[in-house]
Amino acid sequence: MATITDLEAGAASLAITWGDGVVTTYPWLWLRDHAHDEHSLHPVTMQRQLHTAAIDPAITALEAGVVGDAVSITWAGESRPSVLPVAFLARFRTPVAAAARVDAARELWDATSLPVAASTPWADIMDTEHGLHAWLQQVATYGFAIASGTPNTVEATEALLRRVGYVRETIFGGMWSFTADLKKADTAYTNLELLPHTDGTYSHDAPGLQLLHCLGFVGEGGESTMVDGFRVAAELRERAPEAYRLLSTVAVPGQYIGDGSHLIAARPVLRHDADGRLVQVSYNTADRAPFLLGADEMVAFYDALRRFDELTNDRSLQWRHVLAPGEAMLFDNWRVLHGRTAYTGERTMCGGYVNHEDFESLSLIHIS
Repeated sequence: MATITDLEAGAASLAITWGDGVVTTYPWLWLRDHAHDEHSLHPVTMQRQLHTAAIDPAITALEAGVVGDAVSITWAGESRPSVLPVAFLARFRTPVAAAARVDAARELWDATSLPVAASTPWADIMDTEHGLHAWLQQVATYGFAIASGTPNTVEATEALLRRVGYVRETIFGGMWSFTADLKKADTAYTNLELLPHTDGTYSHDAPGLQLLHCLGFVGEGGESTMVDGFRVAAELRERAPEAYRLLSTVAVPGQYIGDGSHLIAARPVLRHDADGRLVQVSYNTADRAPFLLGADEMVAFYDALRRFDELTNDRSLQWRHVLAPGEAMLFDNWRVLHGRTAYTGERTMCGGYVNHEDFESLSLIHIS
């Protein structure tokens, strides 16, 4: 637990010395803006009730001190003191760029290092917080997890997905079921091989997580292929740093044409946040839209793309498994590339998407 050993008030800021000797300087303006008293921060909604732009930019404090587990500040020109919990201040004791992410511990994997894909019983996920926690922990750690014993209905699959968040509507609808009938303009609606890819490269906000459930399969083939895109990125960065740089900076367009729609969006294959951490892999060679760079850069881009593609199709980096009825697989579409080998016979799948922020919200509650 963080402790404060000293406070030193200056003309424009407050210097806090922490128990381990670290000193953090907080501007008075920042402290006033982040006050936790009920007149500044709504105690139920946790929304700021203070009008930040109305704060005097030259605001100063008359007094500051530690009272219990909070810092209390009396302001010049204000009748009410501000209160900021020590634990809250400790969260920001090291200035860094803002990052919207959940820092769950990831384990990058390949075909040999991935433990036997753990599964959690559907009933446990549906009926207990412990079961939901275990399932989400697997997804946060490895990028995917299986719910075993899922009843072979769209309704049961939807109920499972709604344990994570609301079902996202896309060009394919909300919850969907499909077979090889080309009812949609997408090769998922065929029995052809699907190379490892992420979904929604044509969406400005690609679906965060996807749930796939095999309702029935009589035939041969149809292995699901899963690839840790973050592991692929790490391999690429080590082997070909220039290729990594190009795939991190060149905006690649994806598109969906069909069913009365033409969707298009663009972002790098490897998207990073403000402090340079990889947060999303976005790759689908089938849906890549035409674009042209300068001749030399275009050739270099193709070389980078080839290197990345070779890694995603390297069997030593793939987990393969024929999903059986009852095995519903939830995976992070911003991290894991998924595919399928060609198959013969009859195969019916169902599934849906949820947004990444809904998974992150549950992660903050269950696995932080």
